[in-house]
Amino acid sequence: MVILFNKRPVTALDILQKYWKYPAFRPGQEDIITAAVAGRDVLALLPTGGGKSICFQVPGMLHHGTTLVISPLIALMTDQVNQLKDRGIEAEAIHAGLPWKTAERILDNTASGAVKFLYVSPERLVSERFRDRLPYLQIKLLVVDEAHCISQWGYDFRPPYLRIAEARELLPGVPVMALTATATEAVAQDMKKLLQMRQPYVYRSTFLRSNMHLIVREEENKFQKLAEIMDAVKGPAMVYVRSRKGAREVAQFLQRRRIAAAYYHAGLSADNRSRIQQEWISGKLRAVACTNAFGMGIDKPDVRLVLHWDLPDSPEAYYQEAGRAGRDGNACYAGIIYQQQDLDRIRESVLGQYPDPEQVRQVYHAVAASVQLAAGAGPGASFPFDRDKITSFTGLLPLTVNNALQVLQQQGFLYLNEAARNVSVIRVLVDNETLYRYQVENRSIEPVIKALLRSCPGLFEEHVMVRESEIAHFTGKRTEDVVKALRFLQEQEVMDYQPSGDDPQVVFLTERYNAADLPLDTGLMKKIREQAALRLQAMMDYVKGKPGCRMQKILAYFGEASSKCGMCDHCVEADKHALSDQDILAVYDWSRTLLVSGPVTVQILMEQKPPLKKEKTLEAISYLVEHKWLRYNEADQLEWVNA
Repeated sequence: MVILFNKRPVTALDILQKYWKYPAFRPGQEDIITAAVAGRDVLALLPTGGGKSICFQVPGMLHHGTTLVISPLIALMTDQVNQLKDRGIEAEAIHAGLPWKTAERILDNTASGAVKFLYVSPERLVSERFRDRLPYLQIKLLVVDEAHCISQWGYDFRPPYLRIAEARELLPGVPVMALTATATEAVAQDMKKLLQMRQPYVYRSTFLRSNMHLIVREEENKFQKLAEIMDAVKGPAMVYVRSRKGAREVAQFLQRRRIAAAYYHAGLSADNRSRIQQEWISGKLRAVACTNAFGMGIDKPDVRLVLHWDLPDSPEAYYQEAGRAGRDGNACYAGIIYQQQDLDRIRESVLGQYPDPEQVRQVYHAVAASVQLAAGAGPGASFPFDRDKITSFTGLLPLTVNNALQVLQQQGFLYLNEAARNVSVIRVLVDNETLYRYQVENRSIEPVIKALLRSCPGLFEEHVMVRESEIAHFTGKRTEDVVKALRFLQEQEVMDYQPSGDDPQVVFLTERYNAADLPLDTGLMKKIREQAALRLQAMMDYVKGKPGCRMQKILAYFGEASSKCGMCDHCVEADKHALSDQDILAVYDWSRTLLVSGPVTVQILMEQKPPLKKEKTLEAISYLVEHKWLRYNEADQLEWVNA
């Protein structure tokens, strides 16, 4: 154990206060950390914003050695690595889009004890070259972030996660910690089994958000309702959409209403994404209209509103995104605005995500042919990726191509890096003496060169990663001025500077197969489609299913019993009508049964033995009409509204 200068053993709280400046742990964190430090396997189910990273970063600092973190998203890895570096903690990330030379240097540094936290994508973890190095890396704790990805029952299944257990065999005696924000009981059991956990300490936080108002509105004019909500709910807001076009349209609508807003999606340049993220965190922007590319790893506790403009395809995805509101514990709102056509569209979209095996093989062949990769070549080969070229080559619809690529990634054949060089690299092209003479003769650029030499070891031997923002911090210059200086050094042939780029790259994770021999798991493809359909139906039921407390519905989905929240739109309306959930459900079931054969007037309906007294039954009918389970047709008859 690390010892303080006064010989007192360092505690977890000491680490928290020194590096994170927090006075105390959140509920559950200290118990999780204690179990990890004691060498136990840990399964932690914490809601979005529950402080998952603290749970493994603090014990990682208490160990002599390195903590290996498996994480599925490059953006999330990069954010956490940068945050650790900002705290003075050595951390690095290795993913499929990183050149192997750079990865080898990081592994060398890790083996020497210079890296406390090593983040690795599951695709790199299962590669032979990485596994050969793994036993020599002094790993003391194995962390699996977003651990629900290991389960075929989960909403974001990734087959490479299934091979994490193989890494455990190379790390005998090393405990594993699995963390997730969204897991049903079936997924939790899968995580324990597939990660070969031995008598794990299980911490399951309540998924209840007692400060969150859940609201769903069916609206003919979604923009008008958005304006009303933005006027009513003050403070930072996120509006989730499913398309890049939708993100732009929503942001432009808000801008026309003089609201500081921007749109964010994976198609923006790295510089733009970084700028929007910083402006959002700082408060310069009040609202961001975004795809699900935005939000993970961003620390902004004062979000007051998360609104879904388009329906998510599962309760897990919805609650994870909604959970970004109100992390500071103050009142917040999570809402959905929808139209009937949105329900039809999401059903078609989700069930259309699953191409047939021959289409997947066709896309695989097109990708391999477009980069002229011979059969048997690879793995690890990386090439620029032109999506339009693949679409044209196959003659398939763009959506079908995208979905086939997703299957190829899920099954571990390809890795598509949408922002391939998400970090810049640099190398000195002259000897040490020439470089020194150059910086003496160019005083304006000297601080940049000194900062590079201090923060980028090994840049005389090979290309190494450089973070322009870090150099700017060291020199007191603006990031754009640092970039200009580096470009100047490139022009002068003093250094080879390759800035981060946004051209997609495709990485072959296995040897290149002939398309006909591609070993697709068609049974898995079928199972994933069936599970997606069940999750979609659960989302539909949340939006338009039986009346009742919305928080209860979400918690029940995750296997947690609870009382009514008293804050969601259903609870508030039921209280207003002085009706209990049982009253509303009784009239709901009664009216649905009677209206199956066709619409009738209220008078005729009331003659059919209503379940409550007349006044309460009519109140409940009004409630069901207001919430659009029932409606009056042109003949003033009641009819059921189909979901």
